[in-house]
Amino acid sequence: MAEDGLARPMVHVSVLAALGLVLFLGGVARPPLDGDAAMYGAIARTITRTGEWVHLTFNGVPYSNKPPLHFWLNALLFEVVPATTFTASLLPGLLGAVDAVLVYALCRATLANWRTAFAAAIIYLTTPEVVQWSRGVHMETLVTFWVLIGLFAAHRSVTDPRAVVLLGSAAIGGWLSKGPQGLLPIAVAGVLWAYEGVLRRRLTSSWSLATAVVVVGAIGFWAWVRAASGDDPARVYFSGQMERPLFEGGELQRGPLWYFGELLRSYWPWLPVAVVGLVMLARDWRASLGARLWLVYSTIVLLVISAAAGKKGSYLFQLYPALAVGGGVALAAASKRVPRLLTILLVLVSAAALVVAAVGGERVSKRRAARTRDALEVARALPVGRPVWLTRATQYGKPRLGKIIGFYARPLLKTCRAQCQRDARPGSVVVARAGQARRVAARHGGTITLRNRSLAVITLPGGPVGQVRRGAEAFPEKGNLR
Repeated sequence: MAEDGLARPMVHVSVLAALGLVLFLGGVARPPLDGDAAMYGAIARTITRTGEWVHLTFNGVPYSNKPPLHFWLNALLFEVVPATTFTASLLPGLLGAVDAVLVYALCRATLANWRTAFAAAIIYLTTPEVVQWSRGVHMETLVTFWVLIGLFAAHRSVTDPRAVVLLGSAAIGGWLSKGPQGLLPIAVAGVLWAYEGVLRRRLTSSWSLATAVVVVGAIGFWAWVRAASGDDPARVYFSGQMERPLFEGGELQRGPLWYFGELLRSYWPWLPVAVVGLVMLARDWRASLGARLWLVYSTIVLLVISAAAGKKGSYLFQLYPALAVGGGVALAAASKRVPRLLTILLVLVSAAALVVAAVGGERVSKRRAARTRDALEVARALPVGRPVWLTRATQYGKPRLGKIIGFYARPLLKTCRAQCQRDARPGSVVVARAGQARRVAARHGGTITLRNRSLAVITLPGGPVGQVRRGAEAFPEKGNLR
């Protein structure tokens, strides 16, 4: 592709969108969903089956660990198309491609250089961790969408107070996607306002005051609805998902420099290029508002995630757009000396995208693959006309095979308090761990109708089965809701 042909915005957007779709959706339907990905899909699928959009549940248990927007959007998709491995992965993959285009658009808006913007988006698309967390059922691409919108609004709000409305909208979307990460652009805006000497005017403007009321109202209303329902999201989410990672760490407790080591380990081949580009941005700190935006944003992200006691690699995801922009600055400078550099890079990336799409999927151990096959065998064998219960060990024991069964089983599932002595009614079906199958069957006088190395299906005697009760222990179908 000639350099003059590559210089047109429509070419950029088309190429980036196509590469994103191939990288993030190619081959995603090949491996079955496992772990949290299967659980997220099961929660969205349950919404469509029950018609319950407020009280999120997973296998009959109230779920408050994550905000609802991801599940709502996937549930809307499942209202149109069947819930499958591919359709569950469709929204995150599409948003991953959109995020790459947003990186390009935001870079052009803040740094006004098409070479920098195009190179930054290419780097973002080919960051290994971005590819990993954009394929499958994850929330990173959704919250990144709102963060990028928020950064654009933060940049515009320095000169236009009306942009605070967009900033607030992005904060609401980000919070409902993954909690406090959605507020990062507000912190960036505050620093930029202070540096530009407009902090007081922005905070006291009618636009800001009205937006603050809407943001607090929207987030507060959702928290109130959940609290009033008895789900206790404050305890589950703020304690389990925020307090513990921030202050306790648990098994993720690592030193303050852990993320730097993680970048040295995983952010290749772009780490040296990004470092050079960030140094170049630092030189433009005084002259460029765009340079200040990206440097402030990357600093805030690093400080926040490094200060938290709990650390894991996915928390770096919000840093990758800034690193990509830094790398784009360096490659744009190099392309002035090597005019065909971006064309060569595009050819290499296109070839890599085809390889990723052809190979597809996460590589897992033979043992894990065997357990997944066992869970899928059970899921496909479960009857539709009977209540199906999971023993507590099946739902919460490790590995969490209940996540796979919950997404792929045709009936909606319920979870017992223990081994289903008080829960399962005559004529029900119980899914137990293989090691507890005989004990569970003996207690209920049931028959083991299927058994593999991991799980067993036990049919309880009696019937006919009564109407399935509504609540945390049972799911009604949508048509039976009262």
